[in-house]
Amino acid sequence: MSVEKSAEEVNVHIPNDDEEVIDPRLKDYPVTMVARTVHLHNDPTEPIMTFRFWFLSTFWVIVGCGLSTVYYFKPYQQTISSYVIQLLAWAMGDAMARYLPKREISWFRGTFKWSMNPGPWNAKEHALVVVAYWGSTHTALGLGPLTAMELYYGQEIPATWGILFLVTSQLLGYGFAGLFRDILVRPPKMFYPSVLPNIALFNAMHRNPSVTRRSLAFFTYCATAAFVWQWFPQYIFPLLTSLPLLCWLGHGNPIAYVLGSGNYGFGVLDFSLDWNYINGTMQSMYTPFWASMNQFAGIFVAVWTIYPILYYTNSLDAHKYPAMSSSTFDSKGGEYNISRILTPQHMLNQTAMDDYSPPYWSASYVFCIFWGIAASMSTCAFALLWYGKDTWAIIRKAFRKGNQSDNDYDDPHLRLMAGSPRVPHWWYLALLAVCAALSIATVEAGGFHLPWWGFIVMSVLAFAFMFPCGIIFAISGQIIGMNFLTEIVSGSLFRGDPIAVLTAMTYGTQSLVQSLNLVIDFKFGFYMRIPETEMFIGQFWGTFLGPFINYAVMKVIMQSIPISTLIGTTPSVNWDAARTRNFYSSSVIWGVLGPAHFFSKTSMYSWVYYAFFVGPAAVVVIWLLQRRLGSKWDLEKLCNPPLIFYGISLFPVYPTTSILTSFIAATIFMGYIYRYHPAFWRKYHYLLAVGLDCGTQVMSTVMAFAISIPNVKFPTWWGNNRTFPDRCFPPNQSLPPAMQIVAPSNP
Repeated sequence: MSVEKSAEEVNVHIPNDDEEVIDPRLKDYPVTMVARTVHLHNDPTEPIMTFRFWFLSTFWVIVGCGLSTVYYFKPYQQTISSYVIQLLAWAMGDAMARYLPKREISWFRGTFKWSMNPGPWNAKEHALVVVAYWGSTHTALGLGPLTAMELYYGQEIPATWGILFLVTSQLLGYGFAGLFRDILVRPPKMFYPSVLPNIALFNAMHRNPSVTRRSLAFFTYCATAAFVWQWFPQYIFPLLTSLPLLCWLGHGNPIAYVLGSGNYGFGVLDFSLDWNYINGTMQSMYTPFWASMNQFAGIFVAVWTIYPILYYTNSLDAHKYPAMSSSTFDSKGGEYNISRILTPQHMLNQTAMDDYSPPYWSASYVFCIFWGIAASMSTCAFALLWYGKDTWAIIRKAFRKGNQSDNDYDDPHLRLMAGSPRVPHWWYLALLAVCAALSIATVEAGGFHLPWWGFIVMSVLAFAFMFPCGIIFAISGQIIGMNFLTEIVSGSLFRGDPIAVLTAMTYGTQSLVQSLNLVIDFKFGFYMRIPETEMFIGQFWGTFLGPFINYAVMKVIMQSIPISTLIGTTPSVNWDAARTRNFYSSSVIWGVLGPAHFFSKTSMYSWVYYAFFVGPAAVVVIWLLQRRLGSKWDLEKLCNPPLIFYGISLFPVYPTTSILTSFIAATIFMGYIYRYHPAFWRKYHYLLAVGLDCGTQVMSTVMAFAISIPNVKFPTWWGNNRTFPDRCFPPNQSLPPAMQIVAPSNP
């Protein structure tokens, strides 16, 4: 049966070099970044669920999940980027289209026909391979808690329940995501800037051959340049990673050291030439300029102004601890030895803690928790005040019309998808119900210590934050999440049971993150014109298959490598489950000690709970001011409290080395060039950024296998000091003990 194609579906516009948008029909589109990147073309006759899709998606989910699980237990982290998968799948798919047999097989008297090679390798099946890979999320988010239970608590979960724990915690978020499609995917303003780089790369691969050649040539030059360059800051010349100008100008001045060091201090005027820092932490090349500037405004005020004031006034005993650290310390400033306060059953030994020390944090990390809570709570207020009315209208319309509302927004992209049947909501409700039932069975019978009502509380919490966090993610590309909030809630509900806290955090934080990742996949599929049914199958396949690979590889490693090596008591250059150790530490901090210990009325950190009120209050003030000013000022973008708080909360978790260079990159590319050279930006920006990202990631992979695993060291010279690679030497005689660093005698 032939499918008629409209002129709009078959017409592919090739923009001239001076055109600002990718198609003149998008010149009035409400989101300029989308108008410059996402073409108006759809061929509904292109096959999608092909043998090539099933083979390549299965192959890359197995390879990607297997490799990332191996590196989960390595002292260095490495995954296969989706850009690399996109490139390799493109080459493999094209080869399969060339060489697989084209013979068509018929069944049931010709009513069903199938071919291993139904035609040219097309963008839709290529994109769905990437979607399946994204769905697997490389390593299931429950892997850390699961390994922590076995390595540290001796709680070996039976295989059936372990696999169900990984699968259900992944697919639970899928059920959430499907129910929010009408709110978080279909409206044009919900555009998810994070997917546009992948769209640009797909455009380069699957458009007019002459355009494809030029675009891929530019991409290849950028990737090659990054691959070559990154050997210098990463291996040959590490000084290029951090150029602390203020520290160097201070010539040993202790204030200049603390303010200027990006590795140990506040990173004021610390410049980096390492692409991992330039576009890593802040994603400055992909985040809308207004969103980046809100984050940087908060960072400049807090990290470069408030934190130094707190440090030099010795607030919260700041001098006892490093200026920028997310570690936990004892009363003397040493790293906290959790094992000294635990019984053999991993419960709190109060007498031992009284003899040793309560745990403490640096002033910067206490405020990091404060800003993190404020960001989560302000996100709720922001979504309700700015988007609540429109969202309620969408919900009412969805209930009245079901899935029949094809183009409520007069969106040309929606018109292109109008002929594709939508997946009914009951599919996602059924999946959610099955996952919830299996999750309850898992936590009750699998030895996870979490009562059924605890699972429901954490799942409802994740579901409640889906809408506000999804709004921020959709308009800014930033996942704010609710990490600290989940830790506080789970620690309050299950204090004294760290295994229950680990399980609760998985079904809270991790389910929300997976939900948001799947929602952005929906938008990506929408931009790539993949019908909802095919998207459902592709996402489900990757999300379902990945945990089985994670679990199998995890068990092989844990049965082959001694536990003492994995937990770090026996030093090894090849194996170290550092991320599992972080989950264990969190379970002790929030499960054994609990929020009541850190934030009680007698605690020096009791004021942190004010963040629950500060976050929403800041949003309400801005909203009232917006109502007074009217449309004259767009305060949603000029002063966005959730993004301001979120930007601050990234530090000290991440090194401050990235701040200055990320700000410069955002200002040049997403500010100046985006505004004043729109045609140039449309043609080259994303290919440049993705090329640099891809070259950097390939270099990191090669370095891991060729350098890190065999432990090959570059000869020592002036530019690669082992202890102080940035040559910002601490004036130890003038610094508090916590900031003093002594180089080993044989670095």
